[in-house]
Amino acid sequence: MSAPQGTQPTISSFFSKSQSSAGAASGPSTPTKGKASSKNKRGSSPIDLTLDSDDEEHAPARKRQRTTTSTFFSPRRPAASASTSEAATTKSGGHAEQWRFDPSSPSRSQRVNEDATQRDTHERAKRILLGSANVFNNTSRSVDAISSSDVEEAEILTAPPEDDVDDAEQKFGELMEMFSSSSSAKGKRKGKGTAKKSGPPVAGPSRSKSQKTEEIGPSGQPYTPFELQVGYFGVGSKLFANGRQVRELKTKYPGTVLMIQSGYKMLFFDEDAKVGIRVDALQLLSHGYKVGIVEQTETAALKKAGDTRNELFGREVTHMYTAATFVDDLNSVDELDPNSAPPLMCFLEEPKGGKGTDERVTIAMIAISPSTGDVVWDEFEDNHMRTELETRMVHTKPYELLLPSKKLSPATEKMIKHFTEHSHTEHRMRIERFSKQMAYTDAFALLSKFYTDKFHANASEGFNNGDLMAAITEFSKLVVITLAQSLKYLSTFNVADALRETRFFSKFTERTHMLLNANTLTNLEIYVNDTDYTTKGSLMWILDRTSTKFGARLLRSWVGKPLVDAAALRERTDAVEEILSNRSPRLTQLRELLRRLPDLARGLCRIQYGKCTPQELVVLLKAFRRVSTTFTPPHPAQSQQAAPAAGLNAGLLVGIVEALPRLRDPVKEICDAVDFAAAEQGKEEAMWTDVDRFPELDSLTACIQVAESELMDELKAIRKVLKKPALQYTVWNGEEYVVEIRKDEHRDIPVNWTLLSSTKYARRYHTPEVRAKLQERAQYREGLAIEARKAFLAFLAEITDKYYALLRDAVNKLAVADCLFSLAQVAAQEEYARPEFVDRKEGEGAENDVLEIVEGRHPMIEALRTAPFVPNSVRMGGSETRHRIITGPNMGGKSSAVRMTALCAVMAQVGSYVPAKSMKLSLLDGILTRMGASDELARGRSTFMVEMQETSDILQMATSKTLVVLDELGRGTSTFDGMAIAGAVLQHLVQAVKCKTLFITHYPQVATDLERMFPSDVGNMHMGFTEETRVDGTREVTFLYRLEPGLVTESFGVECARLAGLPENVLQIATAKAASMKIVIEERIKRTKMRKCADLIRRCLGPGSSEIERHASLSDLQDLLK
Repeated sequence: MSAPQGTQPTISSFFSKSQSSAGAASGPSTPTKGKASSKNKRGSSPIDLTLDSDDEEHAPARKRQRTTTSTFFSPRRPAASASTSEAATTKSGGHAEQWRFDPSSPSRSQRVNEDATQRDTHERAKRILLGSANVFNNTSRSVDAISSSDVEEAEILTAPPEDDVDDAEQKFGELMEMFSSSSSAKGKRKGKGTAKKSGPPVAGPSRSKSQKTEEIGPSGQPYTPFELQVGYFGVGSKLFANGRQVRELKTKYPGTVLMIQSGYKMLFFDEDAKVGIRVDALQLLSHGYKVGIVEQTETAALKKAGDTRNELFGREVTHMYTAATFVDDLNSVDELDPNSAPPLMCFLEEPKGGKGTDERVTIAMIAISPSTGDVVWDEFEDNHMRTELETRMVHTKPYELLLPSKKLSPATEKMIKHFTEHSHTEHRMRIERFSKQMAYTDAFALLSKFYTDKFHANASEGFNNGDLMAAITEFSKLVVITLAQSLKYLSTFNVADALRETRFFSKFTERTHMLLNANTLTNLEIYVNDTDYTTKGSLMWILDRTSTKFGARLLRSWVGKPLVDAAALRERTDAVEEILSNRSPRLTQLRELLRRLPDLARGLCRIQYGKCTPQELVVLLKAFRRVSTTFTPPHPAQSQQAAPAAGLNAGLLVGIVEALPRLRDPVKEICDAVDFAAAEQGKEEAMWTDVDRFPELDSLTACIQVAESELMDELKAIRKVLKKPALQYTVWNGEEYVVEIRKDEHRDIPVNWTLLSSTKYARRYHTPEVRAKLQERAQYREGLAIEARKAFLAFLAEITDKYYALLRDAVNKLAVADCLFSLAQVAAQEEYARPEFVDRKEGEGAENDVLEIVEGRHPMIEALRTAPFVPNSVRMGGSETRHRIITGPNMGGKSSAVRMTALCAVMAQVGSYVPAKSMKLSLLDGILTRMGASDELARGRSTFMVEMQETSDILQMATSKTLVVLDELGRGTSTFDGMAIAGAVLQHLVQAVKCKTLFITHYPQVATDLERMFPSDVGNMHMGFTEETRVDGTREVTFLYRLEPGLVTESFGVECARLAGLPENVLQIATAKAASMKIVIEERIKRTKMRKCADLIRRCLGPGSSEIERHASLSDLQDLLK
């Protein structure tokens, strides 16, 4: 038929990168007339896209735009001339007509002239849906110009009309089928549009009118089976939240972000899609989300051979993760915290009575790190501020809390809320609530079943000798319930085996170590600095020179829990000293061994949970083989000097070196069973040295070989059919056993061969026999993969049951060795000294209770600054006073001096050398600090209330063996109240507690009074300085940063304000006011002293006074006149 007259849009206009305005400005294209004059040469004129008929009455209906539809978008109406078009679709072109160009529809240039109100509505809707900051938002483009990827991402949030999209997908599939059938050997039909359907369309199963409609979508049309089951379209990647599978899974796993695997993509639905867009998938866990991985549970080849071949693939949640339960790969670089394992903490509480400040509760706690298998438990009594619980949370640093929904008290909930909002961590803490707390009988029954399950513990030493249940029966009822709740929760993530070996459980508070509370950890910057809350500038930054991740985690525990057992502490420091002084090759071998080890603790847990890959298993086995063979056990005929620990004296080092060779035989047995070369390539089916170990694998491998042999036999038959003796199979586009025939050979091809592809020079085919054999081989391969996975998991379970305890014990000893080498590197620094520990002997006075540091330095300041640190000496106890009051100018170094003393004490009792010329101390049972000023409004506490509460905790917890550090106590209230509180607190510490105290104050009157009251217990010191007066009357203060004996009455606050840059006129007024107030106070003190002297003289000379009263009055008068 002839082309219609007038302007004709061309193909190029649909792919033009120019703006609509540019299209409008351009002139009309020149229409083509008839066919091209040359067959092989393209004409210069544009391709004609007109219909076969110019009858507007039969023009095809225009396809609706595939964009997001909502109340903000007005549907575009086709031209009036195209209102009736369905008849022509059936009459002339079938489904092909749906894809022809419609001349009656507006061109790009015409669309530019749409109503301005409609365009504004589109732009406004796009801004609302995508947001001004969205990467897809581009104000220079109209809605029509949004790229396909933009539309796909935008439609995650708002689904398009399913009826139009589904019709488009169905008809497009039928069109593709028509094209493929038109190229068959039976001949070609042109213009008929009557292609015979040989199967369902490409886009999915078609819907016949006779199908029963079960559910109706938002568009008013019934869902297709694919929409109902999955909610996913392949073409265009449209995502819907209507899929039956998705809805069922969301109902089954509430509160879980589901990531649905589809090929190489991960899909999100409904609210999960909003989360997936806001948060990068790799950061979902660190943002506190619970993530479920939905995978296909059926394979293609086996499904095709099964009874459900005509149904959609089943999908289930195969993996569930949170930040605490995620066991990452062995050497992952995406770990949330490389030096600590993310723990899950579960705790329950029971009220013990009391109200208000007298309230007491008992709390049971379980902290589990599934990625490393560390389990810590505790039961303790806490006060109304929950300071003990807060201390344990600061030490443990949980990533997830498992709590009851209704059983916790308001004070506990308030503390948890404050801790989660002010934890200064990069991750967001997740809180999981369980609806009902177990009864004790149910909890004990659950644990009994878990620890007596022979399937999991058939070879466990603890199971065989009954130690597992014995450990459970020793726990209190509240701890048993807490452990059972943790077990139930971890079981949903398949990591409950972290609780399997109770002998590796550790109690949080032990008699062998002190517990640094939350304030001490913060004020002394033990784990992180107080500026940007990173490790740099903390004590861990100074001490951590470990080579392994499991060693770093153990050292963190050591630093937070210094030893109080003298024997254990000497054993640790003896080992550090021997590493420094001994040149034994055994130590060199051990140090080199540690430098090349992966995270063995994490690897063991991955083996235990069945998450280990063959490649990781090879890495672990090679590492354990190096560990087991580094120190060869001596032959019985050899001398004792050939023993692994020969030349070593420290008990810790001897125990480590002698324990490692015990791994030799077990590790050899495991390694001999694995073909490392195959395992490194991930071949689970071929990684076993003994083929009889898993006979099913050998059988399936033989079936695959038979199928491949038959495929080669089929090649002989193909050669005969084609009469081509040299024919060989080829591989094309991933398809194997392809027959490729050149077109110029003009061979007769059987009609039942399947055409795979055709090019200018060749065609590629599969024969029916080859396709059948390939399907058979695919089924065998998938069966082999399933059996190989079962065999691999059985092998991992065998390692766990037989050797987990032995391997875990070896890893713990290697961690101890790594920590000792780290402390030795610290000790090797210049001017670090080994501390001397003095035993306390009851009944011999206080001379043997001493803390003495000679020229000590602050370890972190010294490392951070290039300028040398001014050392200071501190002596407390023995022949010196036990309580030191420190005064001096602001910024003079008072806080640094007291922190240096406390840090040296912590380092000494960790087992480290200290930055001092020498140090002598009696073991402390605690270090309690109250420093700085901060409020906790979320917990209803002002700055002064926080200060008083921390002081109250110190007075309750301190003993005679405690070091107490108080910095400017009482400054948060009025001067007289602050002085009174500071004096009363220090007096209580001196008289009642009798601990060692470092007391910083700017109240010289308090220092004077207490030194006069307790001259043998309280001593005054100050930070040295020099003072010069300038010509203009201002004073210049030079800080010497050295502790000196005596009292300083001035703090030089005005001079500090001048350093801060306050205006000079303000400072002049402040100086004048300070001088006048000083005169007033001094006069008032003088008058008060004179009045007291007069009263005492009157008592001494009065006739009614007794001899005793006269002597007392005289003594008071002498003290007053000093």
